[in-house]
Amino acid sequence: MTPEYVYFLLFVLLLIEGIGVPGIPFEAVFLAAGYFIQTGEMSFVGAVAVGTLGNLAGNLIGYWLGAKTVPVLLRRFTRSWGMERGQNIAMSWFERYGAAVVVISRWFGLIRTPTIVGAAAMGMKPGPYTFYSAIGAFTWTLAWQYASWKGLGILARWWRCYRQHSTWWLDTLLIAGLVLVTGILIFMYCKKHLRTRKKP
Repeated sequence: MTPEYVYFLLFVLLLIEGIGVPGIPFEAVFLAAGYFIQTGEMSFVGAVAVGTLGNLAGNLIGYWLGAKTVPVLLRRFTRSWGMERGQNIAMSWFERYGAAVVVISRWFGLIRTPTIVGAAAMGMKPGPYTFYSAIGAFTWTLAWQYASWKGLGILARWWRCYRQHSTWWLDTLLIAGLVLVTGILIFMYCKKHLRTRKKP
């Protein structure tokens, strides 16, 4: 994978995510960019700029789609991904806080899609929407990219330190711990899933 390809993926994935499509694995591309920033092959400022532009472009596409077909689009999104509650919260927040919701919604997946798709229907004009979306896209991208960059650096330093002092028994203990934790999480998930299915 080259830095140029990571820039491209950063723009495209954040554009799709910016439209309001849930489940986009943007974390991986932030981490890849963080790695290349660590090696000096990518610029932190460049990565944030590309990610912000992609996300803002997606927000504007989502706004335009919502303005054209908002009733159908909102119904489809909310029913497909169980976002009825998110739609209600977004509308309630819009009434209370107005344009600031466009910035705030970047950080809450539950209301992000209803806000992007429904902003025009809730009375927000294109100009203010673009301005507040730009703030939201920039701050969100900046935070994710900075955390990925610095977090990866901390992880790399920890890993180098670990490899310097690791022994076969420490490796075995670490693997056993990971297997145990994974097993407990799977057991808890299955137990909760079975309990939910048994409810009338």
